[in-house]
Amino acid sequence: MKYLIANWKMHDVDLESWLKEFLSIEIPLSSLKIRVSSNLFDMSKFIEAMPIESEFLNKPFWMAQDVSQNIDGSHTGQISSKILKKLKTAGCIVGHSEVRESGDSNEIVHQKGIRLKEAEISPIVLCIGESLEILEKNERELFLINQLKSFFKNGLIPDIIAYEPIWAIGTGKSASIDSINNAFKIILKFLLDIDSKDIPILYGGSVSINNIEEILSINSISGCLVGNSSLDGEEFARIAAKF
Repeated sequence: MKYLIANWKMHDVDLESWLKEFLSIEIPLSSLKIRVSSNLFDMSKFIEAMPIESEFLNKPFWMAQDVSQNIDGSHTGQISSKILKKLKTAGCIVGHSEVRESGDSNEIVHQKGIRLKEAEISPIVLCIGESLEILEKNERELFLINQLKSFFKNGLIPDIIAYEPIWAIGTGKSASIDSINNAFKIILKFLLDIDSKDIPILYGGSVSINNIEEILSINSISGCLVGNSSLDGEEFARIAAKF
């Protein structure tokens, strides 16, 4: 199984135009699963637009970008796993670097994962990745293992892991194949040690139509988490067609 997840972040995407562009490109039939993550407002509009006549978009496929670590209560601006469940969201991202930079510690990311598990929302997509400073200090392995260990506890296991080096997110500078391979080896060793080697690993970080084929050549890769290039429906479809 391969996965392709679009992360629209807080961009204002014209849904009608995006769908028209996406559906204009023929995508070969495969075992590819496509998901789109965006804000709650876009999610509600997309729910109204369903069903969509597409081999890939004919089932609920809208993912949340984040979830509150709190179960309920007075938490202005947050969204609970209960609400996401009612919206029939098809999964949720946790631990994205942009959210971590806003204050999410490893423990908060873990708590968010627990909330999603309690609400039976899947897939849970755990994002991990190091900064340029960590990379240059040769501390990537320790950093990634720490992010993984802090999540894999109390019986919590993500459905998907997305490796996104922070220095490559939205910069137009994708990590080299050697660098991605090195990170994947670190993740795979950790998964092997805890007997969870079947968890899919995705790559994210300036993925585009220009580098998707090279990225997909990486051993053990199960797909991609795409940011800027997913904002254009046609380019995102062309990326999907490479799977």
